[in-house]
Amino acid sequence: MHSPSSRLAGRVLLRGRTRMKKIRLLVGLLAIASTSAFAPALSHAQSFAFGKNKVHYNSFQWLTLRGDHVEIFYYPEEEPLARVALTLAEESYQDLKGKFQHEVSRSIPLIVYSSHQHFEQTNVSPYSLPEGVQGFTEFSKGRVVLPYTGSFAEFRHVIHHELVHVFQLSILEEVYKKHRKASYVVPPLWFSEGLAEYWSTSWDSQGTMVVGDMVLEDRLPGIQDLWRYNGTFAVYKLGQSLCQYIGETYGDDALRRLYTEIYKDDRFEKLLQRVTGVPTRRLSDDWIYRLKRQYFPEVKDRMTLALAGEERAGSQGVNLKPVAVPDSTLFGGCRYFFISARSGYTNIYSASWRGREQDVRSVVRGQRAAQFESFHPFQSRIDVSRKGELAFVSKWNERDALFVYDVTAKKVLVREYLDDLIALSSPAWNREGTKIAVAGLKPSGQMDLYVFDRTTKVLSRLTNDFYTDLDPTWSPDGKQIAFSSDRTRFGADGHQNLFLIDTETLAIRYLTCGAWTDQTPAWSPDGSRIAFASDRSGSSDLYAVNPNGDGGRFKRLLGAAMDPSWLPDGKGILFTGYRRGGFAVYQMPVPDQVVDSFSLETVDVPSPWRWEDTLARSTQHPMPYEPRYGLDLVQGGIAVEPTENIGEGLQGAVSDLLGNHLFYFQLGNTAQSTSEILSRMSGGAWYINLQHRWNYGLGVFHTAGDYEDAIGAQYFERKAGASILASYPFSRFSRIEGTAQAYYDEKVRDFGTSRRGFLTTHSLSLVRDNALWFSTGPRDGARYNLTGALTTNWNNGRTENVMVSADLRRYLRMSQWTTVALRLQSRVSSGADPQRFAMGGSYSLRGYGRRSLYGTRMYLVNAEYRFPLFDRLVLGVPLQSLELPGIEGAVFADAGNAWEKFEKFPRPKGSFGLGLRMSLGGYFVLRYDLARQTDFQRVKPGWEREFYVGFDY
Repeated sequence: MHSPSSRLAGRVLLRGRTRMKKIRLLVGLLAIASTSAFAPALSHAQSFAFGKNKVHYNSFQWLTLRGDHVEIFYYPEEEPLARVALTLAEESYQDLKGKFQHEVSRSIPLIVYSSHQHFEQTNVSPYSLPEGVQGFTEFSKGRVVLPYTGSFAEFRHVIHHELVHVFQLSILEEVYKKHRKASYVVPPLWFSEGLAEYWSTSWDSQGTMVVGDMVLEDRLPGIQDLWRYNGTFAVYKLGQSLCQYIGETYGDDALRRLYTEIYKDDRFEKLLQRVTGVPTRRLSDDWIYRLKRQYFPEVKDRMTLALAGEERAGSQGVNLKPVAVPDSTLFGGCRYFFISARSGYTNIYSASWRGREQDVRSVVRGQRAAQFESFHPFQSRIDVSRKGELAFVSKWNERDALFVYDVTAKKVLVREYLDDLIALSSPAWNREGTKIAVAGLKPSGQMDLYVFDRTTKVLSRLTNDFYTDLDPTWSPDGKQIAFSSDRTRFGADGHQNLFLIDTETLAIRYLTCGAWTDQTPAWSPDGSRIAFASDRSGSSDLYAVNPNGDGGRFKRLLGAAMDPSWLPDGKGILFTGYRRGGFAVYQMPVPDQVVDSFSLETVDVPSPWRWEDTLARSTQHPMPYEPRYGLDLVQGGIAVEPTENIGEGLQGAVSDLLGNHLFYFQLGNTAQSTSEILSRMSGGAWYINLQHRWNYGLGVFHTAGDYEDAIGAQYFERKAGASILASYPFSRFSRIEGTAQAYYDEKVRDFGTSRRGFLTTHSLSLVRDNALWFSTGPRDGARYNLTGALTTNWNNGRTENVMVSADLRRYLRMSQWTTVALRLQSRVSSGADPQRFAMGGSYSLRGYGRRSLYGTRMYLVNAEYRFPLFDRLVLGVPLQSLELPGIEGAVFADAGNAWEKFEKFPRPKGSFGLGLRMSLGGYFVLRYDLARQTDFQRVKPGWEREFYVGFDY
């Protein structure tokens, strides 16, 4: 199904083949710009042939709560969160007003979701939001959107961070409005995100993990190279570090001036030099030198991860959350499980801990089907019972479910939604394998501990409050559960300590206490100690504590260590380590003596902070949300042929504040004289509703223009009517979609038959897509689109057109970076006015002229081997180097043909050759192909050369 924009765009055309191509290009670019601005019509990518879905599982009933400067949008289940958000946002506003010396001129809309699962359904952004996105600020209407993920401190941090962006945008708007210039300087991402981090949170162990690792591994980039980390978490922490250095060295006012004086320079580097008074390269060197002085002394007293232990899994991708099989006799002995994105998809693997990358096997494949959409690898641990049954959580449709998986039989034993819990994390078996402790997030935002009885399927609640309770682990006797929580005096500032809860009385007591973060506890097999990760030394390291609160550090490690898991004999541990920018699984022997010993002073244990103290003191009552509409986009275009005439187009979009209701309009004209202005006017208006799982649209249209079909035959066509669009996603990966149109149609060909009458067109498509994309195209997974369409002329009752098409694509991963891409297409059309399909060119049958083959029937088979050639290209040019994206190679073979109904099935035409691919950003790829034609009896001499800019199949 095509969006209204793309459907209408193809009808606003000028007479003549050359002019039609120009107008088609013009309006096509307008359509692309519009869809990128406010979304494909019926959910993300639903209006294209393929694409994953943004599924709106929940139809929220929205309310509003207004403050002096911020207005909160929320649903009833999360009202306590909304009141907290209002308090925090107003406090952040006052802080930032002083720092920026600026007032935002309009009320700030802040849209709050009580979980990331709900947040992913927002229509404020048309795009799928990965788990790493904890909030965003939208530019056109200044909306702030964020989820609550169970942590009050992180919630406050993200609100403050996003309001920094609101102030940044407000200042830029004011400055550029006052000082009009032909071109504007855009602050680099390291500065906009770094300043938001610097002014919203203090330096923490995550920053040390990323930046400290770069310093010690001699990988720290200068200011001129920070752009290389755009799109990664590293750019946030690198930017925070640099902004902190600028603020401490030149004053925070210098950071403000980098926004208020941005109009004075034509490059950000000049602005930075003028404000700080030093050249950018000198500033960069000073910043790097300061970091080296900060981190280099740590080498003296600490041991690298490689020296302290041995790397077990880490040569590929991100490797997290290892857990050893407690019975060393299972699965051949010495096995452990871990989560890894080494293939691009996130899977659960098993391996032997007797060697590096030893006998690695994929156990559960994720991100390909609805039930294993996400394992939450950075938030949730996995666990394995003494029977060898694997427990994990996964996003399954609208929320998380608890899974128990039989590794030997390769089947799911338990798949349970747990009451009304939206998000789950870190399931943990008891010793007998009958109960699973798990952390769960309710729709209200409460993150508590639960126990699921596998035998009775009863879920019992252990804690019931707004503190963040995470990472449960059972004592061997089953009487206690250790866990991490912010229910400490330091919790409001983001710190967590370890606690013990009695499984019978539910009494809770401190195990550790301090202004730091202790997390991921793991009870030793003999019950004498609990291993955990803590950042009390400034970076994440491994510690152990006994049930009385006495403990210490295993070793002073250089590099972040987390997620400890005991080996069955208790003499060693597996853990996740961060080094050289990647996460790997390490194994380390447990030392006989700990260092940096500590004890819990129970007489001085403080009372926890109180959630109630954060509630808004406003007495204003919530009000029901009423849609407020604003302009998303208005743009026009014109195409001129110097020896011919002109075509114009205009389109725009209006949506409500939540993005649930969209109005789209388009106007175009291809008149060649004043007498044709009305007769060649094209236009349309559509309403799209994205509020529910069923997305639908209604529209009216009138189009009039000259066209050419697949064989180049000219014709004039006028249509006027109404359309209905609908789409229903079964999951993130599959959907059904359809259209229905009723319209008056007038079609006049330059030669041959004409048609006038009332027509209806119906189409239905079944789409599935779980493909994994790299920079130049899909690399793994599969996609298919099955479509049928029927056009009927009700004036004479005849069938004008029946069309059936199938497009099947499969990507076979040969190695980490190489793929065999296969595609099979077939289309058939019949009826009084059948559709003709054109083939040939770089995107279909290579080596043949574009659209040189056509007919009412066609088939196409492509096979292509894709492999990397150059990671990047650096060209030497005067004054500086020019860096280009990497280049990939391709070896391909194609076969196919097109023919008419009255013709016999033709012999296939084929080609083979070589190609080069370069990413142009997003999904756009520059392709160059060399192809030789063949009829599979002989090879035609000479190579055909083709350039193409567009998508790669």
